[in-house]
Amino acid sequence: MKEIDKYMTPAEAAERWGIKVDTVKARLRFDYYGDKLDDMIDRGLIKYYKKPGGKNRDWIISTRAMREWFGDKNN
Repeated sequence: MKEIDKYMTPAEAAERWGIKVDTVKARLRFDYYGDKLDDMIDRGLIKYYKKPGGKNRDWIISTRAMREWFGDKNN
């Protein structure tokens, strides 16, 4: 596996794991998973970019984060 293939957008992660993208996005909500998200960010498993003054975050998720959340992928 190429190094770059270990990281993906929420949409790609959902497709690769065979789950709904809303399920992945739900894990990226600070109002529900704040401490867990901070921990995963600190460990380098996920990251986001938010434009200065913007509202939305663009997330990058590692395969390791997906395995922690959802186990091994289905396909």
